[in-house]
Amino acid sequence: MKKIAITASVVALALSGCAGVNYAIQHYSGIKPVIWTSPTTGKSYRIYDKRAENRLMIALGLGESALQGIGAGATLGIADTRTPSVVYQDAALEWLATTGKKCEAKNISLVLEPQYEVRYVCAGIPA
Repeated sequence: MKKIAITASVVALALSGCAGVNYAIQHYSGIKPVIWTSPTTGKSYRIYDKRAENRLMIALGLGESALQGIGAGATLGIADTRTPSVVYQDAALEWLATTGKKCEAKNISLVLEPQYEVRYVCAGIPA
């Protein structure tokens, strides 16, 4: 019985990863990412903005992603080195402000670690 539970957990994890990749491809394929560094935190991000749909996908820059992965690997996955979702939300809103828009986040969801989707609404732009 224990083997079945472990197998089911592994399959669920694998499928959730596939679902995240499929979602990213379906919704953000063809969008060239903006590489942006937050002046507040100094962290680099990749931003895939779908302005027509008031949503964007944000991920750590390649260097920061690698460091996060190294941190998890060095602790054999015991230490949680993931960046909290609110950090991605704040970075997304900070980036949107650099485009001259006053926006607020309506929803943030994990697409695939470390990539989050932020749905937003901006002043003067319908939701």
